[in-house]
Amino acid sequence: MAERLFADQGIARTSTRQITAEAGVSRDAIHYHFGSKAGLVSAILEARTGGLRADIERIFALNVPDRDVSFRDIANAMVVAANEMAGHETGRFYHPFLIAVMNDPEYQHLTTSKATPQSEAVVELLTPLTPGISETERLYRVASALLLVLFGTGDGGVVKWVSAQVETTPGNLAMMLTDVVADVLSGRGSAAGGNPVGRRWRQGAGDDDSIAVGDAVVGASPAAAR
Repeated sequence: MAERLFADQGIARTSTRQITAEAGVSRDAIHYHFGSKAGLVSAILEARTGGLRADIERIFALNVPDRDVSFRDIANAMVVAANEMAGHETGRFYHPFLIAVMNDPEYQHLTTSKATPQSEAVVELLTPLTPGISETERLYRVASALLLVLFGTGDGGVVKWVSAQVETTPGNLAMMLTDVVADVLSGRGSAAGGNPVGRRWRQGAGDDDSIAVGDAVVGASPAAAR
């Protein structure tokens, strides 16, 4: 209930009174269980990213055969997990909820103050494949990949934009997204890489905003990545 209201109306415009009224519980329920609205938002983030971690690990384990792991294996687990959540009756509100939190100056620190279970899972899978890069670059690749997944799955902005212009299928979009995410994780399409795509990402007109959004998705503070 709270996640849906936050996703539909934004964090600031959703009151705890409205949440408890629609949920049919006491007005004191949020304060009793979560302490505050910020505590409720934090609890939703923790539960969802914890669920995504479990899903990523499950899908990765099911789809990786007896061979060397590839960047695409990790990307596939990320994309499938996100699409599964977005296709669920309640999980479909998580991505717009996360974007609402990231866009709210009062609450966006909840996404940047620490790593999330979801980002930790991806970092752990990526580390054995990238022994020669710094922790900063690894976190940046993960942040960039998670940002792509956020907007490229479910009813994300990239999905809507592409679907409005060409006839395509969810499966085709998921396959293309998996390829792009794999390139980012490997460094071929990464913001930290040396190719033209990476340079445009880092040197574009809004590079400071792009880095801030990347940090918000991965849940790592700028200080932690230095």
